[in-house]
Amino acid sequence: MYREVKEGKKAVTVRDETIHAQFRWYTPGPQPNGMQATSAGIWVIDQHDLECYLLDPATGHAIKQFPTVTSHSSGITWDGEALWIASTFPPIELFRYSADGQELRRLPTPGASEKSGAHGLEWIDGKLWVTVPPSATTYQLDPETGAILRQFPAPGNRPHGIAWDGHLLWVVETSHRTFTGYRLDGTAERVLRMGDGPSEGPEPHGMTYLDGALWYCDANTRAVCTIDIP
Repeated sequence: MYREVKEGKKAVTVRDETIHAQFRWYTPGPQPNGMQATSAGIWVIDQHDLECYLLDPATGHAIKQFPTVTSHSSGITWDGEALWIASTFPPIELFRYSADGQELRRLPTPGASEKSGAHGLEWIDGKLWVTVPPSATTYQLDPETGAILRQFPAPGNRPHGIAWDGHLLWVVETSHRTFTGYRLDGTAERVLRMGDGPSEGPEPHGMTYLDGALWYCDANTRAVCTIDIP
C-alpha cells in the first residue's frame, strides 16, 4: 500500500509494507549492536564486550576479532581500507580502526548529547553517514574533517542501524520495528514494518545490506536475522 507522510512542510507518498524476518544464527559476542557486510565477511561490533568480530555470513562463526576502546559500541562500517566504529557512551566519538585492530584516529559525533552518541554508520561514495538518536537525525560527514555535509530527520525517536543497498539508505527504528528507505536527499521512499516474530530476534538494532536482504542483529538475544527486500 501507499500512504502520505510529512517531511517538514511537504508531504511525500511512500510505499508501506509488512514484512517478516528470518532467523539466521547467533553472534559469538553477548550484545551485538552494529553490522557491516564486506567481501571478507560481516563485521559486528558488540556493545558489551566491546570486541569487533569478523563473522562468516553462512554460519556466524568468528574469522577474527580484536578489542576496542569504545564504550557501549554501536554502529560500524568499512571505508574500503579501514573500519569506523561509533562509541555511543563517553568517549562519544567515531573511531577509525585498521582491520587488525589498530586505532587510527577519531572524529566528534554530530548531534550527540552529553551521555549518548551515534548508533548507525554507513560509507557511501567516500562519505561517512551517521544516525544519531539524541538528535533523531541522519548526517552525511566529510570523513577527513567531520564537517556536516547534509542532514535529514531520522524516523521515530530511536533510530539505530543504517544500510545502503545501492539505491536507498535504510534506517531502522528499533522501538517501532520499522525500516525506512531514503533517497540520499532525505526523501522517504519505502517503509517496511515487521510482522510477528521472529522469536529469536524480535528487536532490530545494528543493520547492514547483503545479497538482496537487510541483515540485522538483536542486542538482547544475540540473534542475526534477515529481511528480503521485495
